[in-house]
Amino acid sequence: MPRKPRLPALLAYLFLVSLGLLLYVSGREPHEESEGVAQPQSWVPEAAEGAKAKEDPNKSVKKRGRNKELPANPHDYHMMINKANLCTNDQKLWLLVVVSSSVPNFLRRRAIRDTWGGAAALAASNAKMVFLLANSYDANLQKQVVEESRTYGDILQEDFVDSYMNLTLKSVMGLKWTSIYCPQAQYFLKTDDDIFVNVPVLLTYLQESAKTRWITGCIKQKKAFRPVNAVPGMPMPPAHPPFVAGAGYVISGDLIKELYEASLVTRPIPVEDVYITAHLARKVNAHPPIHDARFTCGERVTDDCDLAQGFTGHHIGPERMYRVWEKLNPNGITSPCFDF
Repeated sequence: MPRKPRLPALLAYLFLVSLGLLLYVSGREPHEESEGVAQPQSWVPEAAEGAKAKEDPNKSVKKRGRNKELPANPHDYHMMINKANLCTNDQKLWLLVVVSSSVPNFLRRRAIRDTWGGAAALAASNAKMVFLLANSYDANLQKQVVEESRTYGDILQEDFVDSYMNLTLKSVMGLKWTSIYCPQAQYFLKTDDDIFVNVPVLLTYLQESAKTRWITGCIKQKKAFRPVNAVPGMPMPPAHPPFVAGAGYVISGDLIKELYEASLVTRPIPVEDVYITAHLARKVNAHPPIHDARFTCGERVTDDCDLAQGFTGHHIGPERMYRVWEKLNPNGITSPCFDF
C-alpha cells in the first residue's frame, strides 16, 4: 500500500522552527546585537618611530584633527644614546658642531673624525662635535653604533626612524640636546656627514663678528632658478621665506633654547633648513638669516683648494675628505693650495 505524503507535517515543523527563531531574536536586548563580534582596534601611526601604538579601546578616540591643547611637536622621543657630560667641564665653548648622519654611514663619520672633526683639531679651536643619529631598527647596525659610541663618545641617538623625511627631527634633536647639555656654546653649527668644514677659518670669522641673535649660511633663494620668460628686474615670489641651506649653517648660542621652545608649538615640515632657519627663526624674531657665500648652498666643490677660504664644502665623500684635509694641512709638505 503506497505511503501518504508527509508534506503537511513538514510544513508544520518548519513553521514551528521559524516561530521559535523569531521569538528568540525579538526577545534579545538591543546591546546584545554586537556582543561576541570582534571590534576593529584603533591604531595611531607613530610615523616618526616606525611603529604603531594601540590605543585603549575603552577611551574615546578622536578620528580627525588633533588636540590643540597639546604641543604641536612635543619631540618626546626616547634618547637611545646620550653624551650628557660632553660639555660639563667647559666654562666657555666657542663652537659646537652637530653633524646629521645616517646609521650606516660609519666610514663618513670615521673620515670626519680623522680630519676636520678630530678631537685634537677641534680642541685647538675650542670646539666640540657630536653626530645626530636616529633608529635604523636593524639589530646588527645598532650593535655597531653602540660600540662606536663607546669608542669615540660623540654619538647622540633618538628613537625615531632614521630617514630623509625625518631630518627635521634630527635638527630639533640637536637644538634640544644643546639647550639642555651644552648651553654654554657660543655658536652652533649644523652640518651633514658629506660636508668638509674649515673650522679654523669659520671660527676666526665668528670670533671677529661676535654676533648675537643671529643665523647665517648660504641663503638658497640667492641661487634659486629663474624662469627664462621672467620679466627682467621683476622679483620672483619665493616658495618659502628666506632660509639657509641645511648643508651648513651657524646659529648664535643665545637662540638655541628659544628655537627649540618654538619648535614645540610649530608643526614640523620635512624640510629641515626651511623649518629651522625660516619658520622657527621668524617665531623668535631672528629672521631673515644673513647670507654668506662661503657656506655651500648644495653645489658640488670642483676644486679642493676652494675650501682653503670657504667655510663648508658639499658632496665630499670619505676618500676626498682625507685628500682635502692633507692639502689644507700639509705638515711641511708643499701644498698646491698654498703654493703662490
